[in-house]
Amino acid sequence: MDKTYQALYRVWRPKTFSEMVGQEAVRKTLRSQVKAGRIAHAYLFCGSRGTGKTSAAKIMARAINCLDPRDGDPCGECESCRTILADQSLDVYEMDAASNSRVEEIRDLLEKVDYPPQFGRYKVYIIDEVHMLSNSAFNALLKTLEEPPEYMVFILATTEPQKLLPTILSRCQRFDFGRIGEDEIAGRLREAVDRAGAEADDEALTYIARAAEGGMRDAFSILDMCMGTGERITEASVRTSLGSADRESLMELAGHIAASDAAGALKSVDRVMREGWDVQVFLKDLTALFRQLAAIALCGKDSADKDAERMAALAERFTTRRLMRVMEIMMKAEGDTRWASSARSVLEIAVLSACEKAAGGDLNALVERLAELEKEVETLRREGVALPARDAGDGKAQAAPAAPKQEARRRPLTENEVWKKAMKLLQEKAPMVFGLVNAEVYGGCVGHEYRIRLLPGGAEKKIMEENNTVEIVNNCLWEAGDPEARFEILVEGSRENTEWEKQLEKNEKTLADLVGRDKLIVVD
Repeated sequence: MDKTYQALYRVWRPKTFSEMVGQEAVRKTLRSQVKAGRIAHAYLFCGSRGTGKTSAAKIMARAINCLDPRDGDPCGECESCRTILADQSLDVYEMDAASNSRVEEIRDLLEKVDYPPQFGRYKVYIIDEVHMLSNSAFNALLKTLEEPPEYMVFILATTEPQKLLPTILSRCQRFDFGRIGEDEIAGRLREAVDRAGAEADDEALTYIARAAEGGMRDAFSILDMCMGTGERITEASVRTSLGSADRESLMELAGHIAASDAAGALKSVDRVMREGWDVQVFLKDLTALFRQLAAIALCGKDSADKDAERMAALAERFTTRRLMRVMEIMMKAEGDTRWASSARSVLEIAVLSACEKAAGGDLNALVERLAELEKEVETLRREGVALPARDAGDGKAQAAPAAPKQEARRRPLTENEVWKKAMKLLQEKAPMVFGLVNAEVYGGCVGHEYRIRLLPGGAEKKIMEENNTVEIVNNCLWEAGDPEARFEILVEGSRENTEWEKQLEKNEKTLADLVGRDKLIVVD
């Protein structure tokens, strides 16, 4: 075994601000401070794991002590830089608060504060996972943070800033490190693969970047594991290393859920279990797939995805409301597997729940079922199927003529499509009114009447009326394609709200009758 081997994340740890991936605002500000010599006495770096907090702290420690800084970056060549890089400097001290959380350890650390730096201009204390310190340790640190010697710089790093005392937060310059983008991570991984002389598919690196969830260190750890085989890195090999299901299995199960095929879905689950895939990882991947389907349904297909056409076709089989409900089911199941005695049972229950149509008489369930039925009706019309007359809502029958296939592109918008288009217009033209309307529950549409329901704790009806909400929304609905539209605001628990739910149930039954196969007439 090569004793000099280093993990990839250590080899590729950035040594200057310029080499950092992502965090543009953070590195720009820190470089400017170094160049201007405006160094604060205490910094707080916050963010999820692997986003560059510790790396930035190490770079900052070298940069402010560098004998020949270059545009705010440490030169890496002077004696100070070399000493700090070799972890031999007495002026830079690193401490992990997770394993040194007691007050005695902090006091030992602070006893050395009175001694000036031996070589550089600043003495730097880097305390990682600072939120793990005990209350007494925080109190011991507080006095020194408030009035440190002029040569003292504290850099505190944490993944949970909400656990820090306000008195600590108020004495630090805070920098938030966001999750790193998938493209940036994949690009960095490609550099590492090429320099190592290995081979990897772009799809594999993209999958690693997605699995890392914005953490560069996690991404390099996964790549390190995959490169250990000495073979070409493919998406399939990465999935195997992580215990993830292949995408074909995920899409197959999603297809069964779309068709409400409980038996087929359970067979897919059985195959997942026989293949030995981790249930929690599988649920996580399944949630990610439905999130991608929701994005396609709302924003259109991703042309960069090799399965773009298949994904778009699969997304078309769901309503947006159902996709959101399925995502909620899968996310809840993922959490439940941590405590369940049988992870398989949790997965099967989640899949069966996802296969079911929305049940119950609450408004959300009614609106989801209406959306499903509208989608079926529009699909039949595009296929050239003649539908029987339907109730217009006023007791009079209204003809529903068949739409020939060649006329499909000129079909009128459905009520849900009109509402979505109107909301986009509202967001552009009246953002404040959009915020008020979007914060409430959409109550569906019956007979050109579009309504929202005010929930407890939401905006008051008076506020909406003062902002001319009804008039503004009406204008957007008309512009969206429904010249007869009327917008109304319901208050939960009111008589009007109860009557509206009854009308929704009646409308749902009417739509269900329309899609009854025994009543359809196929147009030759």
